Amino acid sequence: MPRIPLVYDNADILIVDDNPVNVEVIFQLLEDYGYNAVRCETDSRCVEAILTKKMPDLILLDIRMPHIDGYQILELLKRHWPTQTPPVIVLSAQIDAETRLQSLNLGARDFLSKPFDRLEVLQRIHNTLELHFLLRDRSDRAELLEGLVKQRTCELQRLSLADPVTERPNRWGLLALLKERLQQEQEQISSIKAMAVQSKALCSAEAILYFIVLEGMDDIARVHGYETSEMLSKAVGDRLQRCSRLYSKNHDLQQLGVWGGNEWLLLEFGQATENTIASCANQLIEFMNQPFKLGHLLLHIGVRIGISHSGFVYQSAEDLVRLASMALPTEYNRWQWYQPELEQHMVSLNQCRQAMRSAIDNNELFLVYQPKVALNNGRIIGAEALLRWISPELGFVSPADFIPIAETSGEILRIGDWVIHQAIKQLEAWFTHQQVPSDFKVAINVAALQLSQPDFADKLIAQLKASTVPLSALEVEVTESGLMKNVELAISQLNRLAEQGISIAIDDFGTGYSSLAYLKTMPVSVLKIDRAFIKDMDIDSQDRRLAETVINMAKNLGCDTVAEGVERVEHIELLKEMDCTVVQGYWYSPPLKPEAFITFSQEHHKQRQAES
Repeated sequence: MPRIPLVYDNADILIVDDNPVNVEVIFQLLEDYGYNAVRCETDSRCVEAILTKKMPDLILLDIRMPHIDGYQILELLKRHWPTQTPPVIVLSAQIDAETRLQSLNLGARDFLSKPFDRLEVLQRIHNTLELHFLLRDRSDRAELLEGLVKQRTCELQRLSLADPVTERPNRWGLLALLKERLQQEQEQISSIKAMAVQSKALCSAEAILYFIVLEGMDDIARVHGYETSEMLSKAVGDRLQRCSRLYSKNHDLQQLGVWGGNEWLLLEFGQATENTIASCANQLIEFMNQPFKLGHLLLHIGVRIGISHSGFVYQSAEDLVRLASMALPTEYNRWQWYQPELEQHMVSLNQCRQAMRSAIDNNELFLVYQPKVALNNGRIIGAEALLRWISPELGFVSPADFIPIAETSGEILRIGDWVIHQAIKQLEAWFTHQQVPSDFKVAINVAALQLSQPDFADKLIAQLKASTVPLSALEVEVTESGLMKNVELAISQLNRLAEQGISIAIDDFGTGYSSLAYLKTMPVSVLKIDRAFIKDMDIDSQDRRLAETVINMAKNLGCDTVAEGVERVEHIELLKEMDCTVVQGYWYSPPLKPEAFITFSQEHHKQRQAES
């Protein structure tokens, strides 16, 4: 007789038959063969309790039994344990077609006919157990895999809602929380008609948003590296969290996260007065104004905060964040409430942006020139070309309004090319008609985006060489912040220009984030003192000292100085004492159109001759 392998000797087998003789026969057969976990039951009324206590791996079940027959036990298994039902082999003396079909419909796996054939019993039990354990193993693996997938999915979901640097909630995590809280708030007040105007004493909103923008982070990353920038981001998060918990009454109902880049969002839930919200915003600014010490570095950043709350009219959680971002003040270290008027301001900005696209083609732009006067002899040695725009739709648009829009939209590249072309064209005309001296210079302002174009210097040099204008007749003015956008590229571009004799001036010196180490490596020939230091220098000793410091620094660097915003004779006298080189401002003349500039220059020359 062939030997059937005994692989599942520890399989839990339950024999259910009302005939003790049949039970004993099968039990002895299995035990003799090596199965060591066989259980027997002759009273079918006890089966449910046995199954409840421990489910076997295999049931050998008689069909025709008193009290509860095999069919009822199959139904019991199907009803109470549909996913845990073990395989069932039906035992019956008469396995007719009806018995087989009914048993199969109820879940029976196989059949054994009485009287039992020993080899057949062992083979069928082996085959059924083999299939059962194979399926169970696959099920266990599938369940394990499903658990791992679920765990990984949860982890990926968690990561998708977190900023990778600070590990704080990102935009999607913040929005998910805000949506949930706003939904709760709407449910709470659904039966109450919201008041259109909020009381100044009490803000009834339950969600307060502080949209926080950090200024100077990009410059720090470029100067000190992105590792330092990431360390600073973590320190910023810790400080913002610490401050908000110290000064907010709802510190247990807060969430701080990274909205994107250098933008942070602080969510606060719970009622608060406008005074407490204002106090929290002021404290956030004060905390962020303190320097950050990272290793040997002492770093400073600026901050702007826009605030909105769920008492305003909004369409969605994203819209409420938009209101807070719209409220961002333009000046550093300030905060501002959202006001509906800001919407109109944004509409105006968009109109300006749209109109700007056709300003060049429609000849709406023009240049004016403000004279530069040498302090040692009063001679007009040059001018600064300043851009002006009169729109048919918007009227006169201030450069303070449209230049930032042009820079953020990228339109400044096209406008900058136009300015360069017009300035060279005007210089060419003046030199041709001998209306300006041979050493006359025109300074043009160059935006950071222009300076970041790899071919900027080569294109400018090519334009000058294609004209009759000496290369030295053009001066390029760049701001400190513009230089810091991409220091290495800026140095390369400026060196290329300087090699061709084009003067380089640093505009608004002393107001930006500059590095003296980099300044020493740049081919700078002029430092322009910002008008903020000049305006009150005759009555403010600190402004006077700052202006004098810049002039002395320029001397040490071998640079000339140009003071902007000179409006009083006291300014002239002080700047002469400080040995400033050149001045410009309304004391001499406002910016003028080309014809008026030449007329002024001629009159000024006559006046100097008369005085001498």
